[in-house]
Amino acid sequence: MESFIKQIIDHQLPKILAMESHRNDWRYQLLGLKDKMLFDQLKLMTRQELLGWLQWYDKAGTFSDHDCIRRGIPLLTKVQALTAAYQRIMREHEGWDGYMGTEYIRNRIL
Repeated sequence: MESFIKQIIDHQLPKILAMESHRNDWRYQLLGLKDKMLFDQLKLMTRQELLGWLQWYDKAGTFSDHDCIRRGIPLLTKVQALTAAYQRIMREHEGWDGYMGTEYIRNRIL
């Protein structure tokens, strides 16, 4: 029986540690916010922090200044980065109407 319990603990412990890590990681905390609370938190972030979050969330996206320059596309402004982060987080929330404040952003390509 003790061996069986040890196997369960050995199997579950990495998952438990990962969940605890997610709970303390600011990037995951943003995913739990919505609407005005999310917008207010994103407004407090710097452009570099927003770009860092976008790169973490969407590894296939082109968000860093280096990637934009290399691909010959304009750098994202802070407002564009904030909008992109808001859109990516809110589209995961059921019932989102597509608006960030009074601006419709659901289908905007950023």
